Amino acid sequence: MDYAIIEKESFNVLGIRRITPYGGGTWAIVKSDGSNEKIKEISGKFFDLGLCFGFSEDGSDDYMCAIEWDGDEIEGFETFTYPAATWLVFEAKGAISENVLGNVWNRINNDFLPNSKYKKCMATIERYVNWNDAEDFCDVEVWIPVAKK
Repeated sequence: MDYAIIEKESFNVLGIRRITPYGGGTWAIVKSDGSNEKIKEISGKFFDLGLCFGFSEDGSDDYMCAIEWDGDEIEGFETFTYPAATWLVFEAKGAISENVLGNVWNRINNDFLPNSKYKKCMATIERYVNWNDAEDFCDVEVWIPVAKK
């Protein structure tokens, strides 16, 4: 698999964090409750990061829709700080209908990571460069903070 290794200093994100049933639902919430429009008013852009904190034994998903943020805390939104870390960055680019993002995650988790010298060390990030349902196209960067095994 092609990937890049990025050294990134500590940074903050601002967003909406929810625990939802397996399969997600946080994006549907922020797109329907006005949060996405509010974050655009505050920052000048819509949510473009999906932070994956993990799944519970019951299958529920701890997930945050966010933006990188270096400002003050904003009422109604949560902040999360990533420490300086080494990141592996993969690209999922192609047809949404062909589950390109899910397929990349599958290859990362089942092929790449088990056979690499790396392990995940905190919440991963999906950076949505482009997601266009009408054109059945996505371009998503998968950012995984890692440590050596």
